[in-house]
Amino acid sequence: MNRSVERALLARPLALCLGALAAVWLSAALRTGPLVVWIVGLTAGPNLILWLARDMRFVSRVAYIASPIIGLLGWGALATFTQGLESPFLAAFFIEVALAGVSMMPLGVLGVTASAIGVLLGVQSLFGLASGWQLWLFEAAALAVMGGLGFGVARRRETGERLLREQGDELGERLDALQRELEDERVVSRVGENVARLAHGLKNAVHSLRGFVGLIEPQLEGGDSSSAALAGLRTTIDELEKLARLTLSETGPAAALDAGSSARVVQVLEEACREIRSASPAVEWEVEIEDEARDLVIPIGETPFLELLVILMRNAVEAMGGEGRAKAEVSKLADQCVLTISDEGEGIAPEVEEQIFAPGYTTKSKGSGFGLFLARRIVQDHGGALALRSGEDKGAVVRVEIPIARTGLNTKGEGAKD
Repeated sequence: MNRSVERALLARPLALCLGALAAVWLSAALRTGPLVVWIVGLTAGPNLILWLARDMRFVSRVAYIASPIIGLLGWGALATFTQGLESPFLAAFFIEVALAGVSMMPLGVLGVTASAIGVLLGVQSLFGLASGWQLWLFEAAALAVMGGLGFGVARRRETGERLLREQGDELGERLDALQRELEDERVVSRVGENVARLAHGLKNAVHSLRGFVGLIEPQLEGGDSSSAALAGLRTTIDELEKLARLTLSETGPAAALDAGSSARVVQVLEEACREIRSASPAVEWEVEIEDEARDLVIPIGETPFLELLVILMRNAVEAMGGEGRAKAEVSKLADQCVLTISDEGEGIAPEVEEQIFAPGYTTKSKGSGFGLFLARRIVQDHGGALALRSGEDKGAVVRVEIPIARTGLNTKGEGAKD
């Protein structure tokens, strides 16, 4: 219950009791008999009961509007025995309307104002409307003006409270997001030392592999297949060395691979499909590209974009156990490139959806728990969004939205226009 309403519940019966004492002094009719006791009992008593039971949900709702109306009836009864519309107790009517303006919602203010004018009309009817309608009209107009001012105050307060609630909700959401990001960074930092150790060991292993290639090459017979195998092995070794060097660099791999770069979506998607198909030939991939999306360019370097696609497509392959059908779709939505990858696996359990992107979290027995985390980080770092949900019938659907590049294609740091 609102604090101001709660205080008013206690203030009304106390004020009515003091008013009754003053009425006894002003009116001879109230000095004899139990009339004043009945007035206090029927008006101050219920308000006191409402205050005592204010913590009960049902009572708090009733007390919100019932308390001021009961108070108005009490003040009206005291005014009836003390000069009617000329009674000093009519000031309490204005106090009730003003109190409603600072403690009630706009509709409540209108209800209290209308009740005050109605009780005022009832008091005057006991003395005859014909004889004092001018005074009633004046006091009713004054109450209406005060009620209008109270209504404006209540509307302004209600608007302010709503804005504060919205800001509070927004700040709460941002705080939750920051807490999740902080927890993600803590997990990543715990594995950072191991990653550095792995990259250093990988770099040493690459040098050894180069030496073995040099020893094997003279012993191989000439032929296209042998040359192709050695060329592929050298390319793989170069990529491993590049990855180890970037991982150990101070700027980090993302900044080094992605500085000032762009990528053609369809071109990189075809490369990712070739890589995934060669590694998992039992999975049949269907690629669907809208006509207006064939020339889309996004502000992500080819290397990180290829990494993103391979992570998502390999995740789909693993979800189906290495065999089945999967689909990759590319479309254009306003200024966004939309990439959708779907599979026919078991889908995503509802309790897993909230945790699936957390670093280190995995549902696979041999998974690292960093694939989807890295995929989402790549997308978010470029102003995009990544969502994962279960398919309509089966499997899972990954939807990636990335802003379309506004400048020309630039995959090597040099400007170029489409």
